[in-house]
Amino acid sequence: MLIGILVIFLIGTVGLVGWATVRTQEATERAVEVLQENGIQREDGQLVFRPDSPTKKGLIYYPGGLVDPEAYAVTAQGIADAGYLVVIPKMPLNLAFAGINRADTIRSDFPEIETWVIGGHSLGGAMAAEYAKNNVDNLDGLIMYASYPANNEDFVDFPIPILTIMGSRDPGTPQQEAFYEAISDSAERFVVEGGNHRQYADYTYQPDDGIATISAAVQQEQIIAATVQFLDTLE
Repeated sequence: MLIGILVIFLIGTVGLVGWATVRTQEATERAVEVLQENGIQREDGQLVFRPDSPTKKGLIYYPGGLVDPEAYAVTAQGIADAGYLVVIPKMPLNLAFAGINRADTIRSDFPEIETWVIGGHSLGGAMAAEYAKNNVDNLDGLIMYASYPANNEDFVDFPIPILTIMGSRDPGTPQQEAFYEAISDSAERFVVEGGNHRQYADYTYQPDDGIATISAAVQQEQIIAATVQFLDTLE
């Protein structure tokens, strides 16, 4: 019986790995070019975008479910160019719920950073929120990119600032709006008019997404600007 259980577990694990590998959306050429132009390579499984000058502020960015972290290169580099460290971890099977605590390692790897903000796109944002909920003493801000948590009430009167960024053409916007309405007394909102779900990054496919009326470049420029403005306000 034990052998049978182990065989079933092994088959299930292999199947899950295979499914996640096939379903993961790879970064497009636009993102790859930014990585190459800036010499960005994985460091211990993480993508690290460093500003030109030393900084004491950093953003940990959890990628969306089944999305290659490299797809976020344009946004991450834009934030780094504004003077902030950005670190994007590689999640097990590219699913952030399997690596919620990856931020622990990142924070220890960069002891020079005194102000940490965590954020994430879609599933990555939901898991970043879970991490923030359990680590408020170690963080200074939370950014939700096209995302909302499992329980909005957990973030009412949250002790650290929250920014939620949403696209007007994203099918998930009603849930994101409901999250903001629940926390609006202590949070900020930025709406990307014409933006959809996929264009927070550069990857090929997003099931059931809305049709954007602006380009990915324009959407990401607005996301970068909103993020940098939020980071600028933190001590």
